[in-house]
Amino acid sequence: MEVIVLAGGFGSRLSPWTSHVPKPLLPMLDKTLVERVLDLLPIEEISKVIIAAGYRIDDIENYFNNLDLKFEVIVQPEEEPLGTGGAIANCRQHISDTFLVINGDLITSVNISSLIEQHKKSNVLASISLFEVEDPTRFGVVEISQDKKILQFQEKPKLEEALSNLINAGTYVLEPEIFEIMPDGAHSMERDVFTKIAPMGEMFGFEFNGYFVDAGTPASWLDSCRTCFNDGRWNSGSNVDGNWIGENCLILDSICEESYISDNCEINNSSLSNSCILRNSIVENECILKNSLVGENAIIGKGCILENVIVDFNARMPDGWKQSGGRYPNQ
Repeated sequence: MEVIVLAGGFGSRLSPWTSHVPKPLLPMLDKTLVERVLDLLPIEEISKVIIAAGYRIDDIENYFNNLDLKFEVIVQPEEEPLGTGGAIANCRQHISDTFLVINGDLITSVNISSLIEQHKKSNVLASISLFEVEDPTRFGVVEISQDKKILQFQEKPKLEEALSNLINAGTYVLEPEIFEIMPDGAHSMERDVFTKIAPMGEMFGFEFNGYFVDAGTPASWLDSCRTCFNDGRWNSGSNVDGNWIGENCLILDSICEESYISDNCEINNSSLSNSCILRNSIVENECILKNSLVGENAIIGKGCILENVIVDFNARMPDGWKQSGGRYPNQ
């Protein structure tokens, strides 16, 4: 099985972090985000992973060149934004048979082996993972038949008009013949391709339970960290009273709740809740951090109060700084 990982975005909603590190390489607990995505793969069934990347491509190539993996990794450049469909078509030269596509910012519990198995049994062009949510209005909704064939798609419907509570959960198994249906240039897989083949009876819907989180915003980044932590998707570091604490950290007289603190950090007499602190950072005395992200090598001065803030790498925050929402520094 060959795998395409869609990682072409700029990650602008996680700026300023992504001005230093491409989103696929941001650390989520003890691995990068893209490695968290690859965690899902049944290694023995995978021969090749193609990462469709559009930003800081050399960084991604260099990172994977230094990893010892059991499958080949190819970074396929996306010179201009191509949409989900265009990005997949741009990888066509590397595809020889049935292939898997997964969005590069998904933390999901879908069983890839079962998805592949059901796809092969169903004899269709495409199978997609489906997840049931309470509020489908932010997603692409699908209607399925009793035999799990997808009948139609509905993009971000009003709640009262939703065809179902099943949403497209970002993982697909496709046959190479699908390339013949795809238009040239930039296009959406969901709007321009799937809507064509669903009425043909060529799409199978694979429902799964568990979790499905898109790590695209500061809030969902924290949700993803929590999901990985709770599911034991980490190897190094420790569970300390419900927090993930990396190696060589010094936490003195502090209260931490549901927070994720990377290697070589120092937290002094402060309170952290639902926050993520990247490596080599210091939080000085009597700070309060809620729902916040602190970049690498940052120093948070004494008595700072932050809520829903994303702090840049190498930032130096003055004592007593108070901020709700936004970025620091704001530039």
